[in-house]
Amino acid sequence: MATKGSENASDELIEIECSVCAGKNKTREAEKYCVECQDYYCIPCTDMHKAFPAMRGHKLLDKSEFRTKRTLTSLPIYPTERCSIHKAKLLDIFCENHDEVLCATCVAINHRSCQAIHSIPEEVDTLYKHPLSSKIISGLNEEKQQFADIKQRKQHLITEIKKQKKIAIDSILDYKKELENELNRLERKSVKLVEEEYGSIEQDLQNAIKESDKCIDEFEQSADKIQRSQGNKAQEFVNIKTAQRIIRTASESKKMLDKSVVAQIALTMNAKIKQFLKQACVLGHVSRTTAYTVKQHSSLSAKMKSDTSCWLYHSCLLEDGSLLVTDINNKKLKRINTTNYTITDHLDMETGPIAVCQTGKQEVAVNLQNKSIAFVSLDTKMVVTRKLDMDHHCSGIAYNKDKLFVSDEKNAVYIYDMNGCMIRKITTDGSGKSLFSSNRHISLSTNRECVYVCDYKNGLVTLDMQGNHISTFTDADMSGPQGVCTDGRGNIFVGASTSSNIIQIREDLMTKIGVIITDTNAHSVCFDANKNIIFVTPEQENSVKVYKLE
Repeated sequence: MATKGSENASDELIEIECSVCAGKNKTREAEKYCVECQDYYCIPCTDMHKAFPAMRGHKLLDKSEFRTKRTLTSLPIYPTERCSIHKAKLLDIFCENHDEVLCATCVAINHRSCQAIHSIPEEVDTLYKHPLSSKIISGLNEEKQQFADIKQRKQHLITEIKKQKKIAIDSILDYKKELENELNRLERKSVKLVEEEYGSIEQDLQNAIKESDKCIDEFEQSADKIQRSQGNKAQEFVNIKTAQRIIRTASESKKMLDKSVVAQIALTMNAKIKQFLKQACVLGHVSRTTAYTVKQHSSLSAKMKSDTSCWLYHSCLLEDGSLLVTDINNKKLKRINTTNYTITDHLDMETGPIAVCQTGKQEVAVNLQNKSIAFVSLDTKMVVTRKLDMDHHCSGIAYNKDKLFVSDEKNAVYIYDMNGCMIRKITTDGSGKSLFSSNRHISLSTNRECVYVCDYKNGLVTLDMQGNHISTFTDADMSGPQGVCTDGRGNIFVGASTSSNIIQIREDLMTKIGVIITDTNAHSVCFDANKNIIFVTPEQENSVKVYKLE
C-alpha cells in the first residue's frame, strides 16, 4: 500500500497505484486495468490511453474487477490474446468439444451447437488445474531447436544453391552469347547477300538512267537544231530527217529500258530457324531434387475407330515430342501427337507389342508377345525393318551404347548386342541371392551409367552397365512396382500399380522424396522434361493418363 503524495494531500491509503504515474514518481490510485497492456491506470491516464486509435479496442477492467489485497502483485486472470480472425475480440472462451480457444464471435458463428463452452476468466481454475507451463516450454524449446536446425540446414542449402544458380545463369548467358554470335554471323551473310543483290539491281538501273540521259540530250540537241535552221529549208530538211532517225532508234532503246524499270528485293527468311526457337521451351534442362506436385491432369485417348478395347502396356517419348504407345489387345504400335492429342501414325504388328525403347534417331525396338524383338523405322510411315527371335519372353527393354537390356517378366534380365547375341544373363547379386522374381519395365539413369529394373515383388533393382547389382530400393508406398523412368534431372519415377501412385526417388541418394497420387494403376510411366509432364499407361484402359507437374 502507498500513501498519496503532496499532489493529493491526504492520508488515504492507495491499494493499487497508477502504473504510468508511478513511472513519473507520482502517486495516484488506479481506477482501470488494461488487459492487453497489463498496466493500471488512473482516470486521467485512462483518458490518455483511450486517445490513441490503436488502443481504443483494448479491454479495460473496472476497479471492482481487480484482485484482492493479498494478490495485488498478481495480474488479473484475463486472456490478453486477440482472435486472429476477429481482431477486436479477445480469446476468452474455451470449446472443450474442439479443444480450441475462441472469441465470442467465433462461438456465435461456428460453435453454436457445441455443448462444452467455458468462460476462461471465470473457469480457469477448473480448466487449468495442473499447470503445464514448464513441460510445454520445454517441449517448445525442443521444437524450437529442431526448427532452428532445419533453418540452419536450409540456409546452408540456400547458400549452396545460390552458387549453383549463378553458375547456371552464367552458363545461360554464355550460351546466349554463342547463339548471338551465330545469329550475328547469319546476319552478316544475309546482309551481304542483300547488298550484293541490291548492287546488281542498282547497277542495271543506273545504266538505264545513263542511257535515258543520253537519249534526252540527243532529243534536246535535235530540237534545238531544227529551230535554228528555220529559214534554211535545205538544212531544216536535213535536221528533220536526222531527228526522225533519232526517234526511231530511241523507240527500240525505250523498249529495252522499260524492261528494267521495275525492280524489287525480297528476302525469304529461313522459317525453320524461327520455328525451332519457338518450339524450344528453354535453353537447357534444370536439375531439381525437390518433390514434384500435380498441377493438373487429363486423359489422352489412344483408341482408334477400328480398335476393340485397348490394353496400353508401355510408352516411349521420341525426340520430336511424340509418344509411342504399345497396344497389346489391338496388336498396334501407335504414335501420338502430345500437343493436340491425335494419333498421327500406327503400325499393325504380327502379335501384341509389349514394351518399346528408342535405339536411334529414327528407330525403336519393340518387344513382342511371340518372344521376339522388332526394329521399327520412324520415317514418315512406321515400318518393321528386322527382327530378333529370342528363347524367352520379352517384357521390359532399354537401349544404351549398342546394348539391349531385356527382362523376361520372371527372374532374369539379359544383355544383348544389336545382333541378338547374348552378352550376359543376370539373375543373382554378388552373394548369389536372387535379384528378381517378377521383373517388369526397365529404364536408364540420367547419366546412363545405371539400369533400373522394376520387380513387382522385390522393388526397384539398380544394375551397372555390366549387369552387376548396385542396390535394391523398397518402400511401403511402392506396392507392385512396374513402370520406371527418369526426368533427366536426377530423379526416378516408379509407377506402383497396386498402390496406384508414383514414387519419386532421388537418384544420387536413392531416397524417396515424394509420392504422386494417381487415380489409376501406374502400369508404366514416361516423363517429358520439356513440358514437365508424366504419361501413365494404366492396364487395360483406352487412354493414357497425363499429369502436369510443378
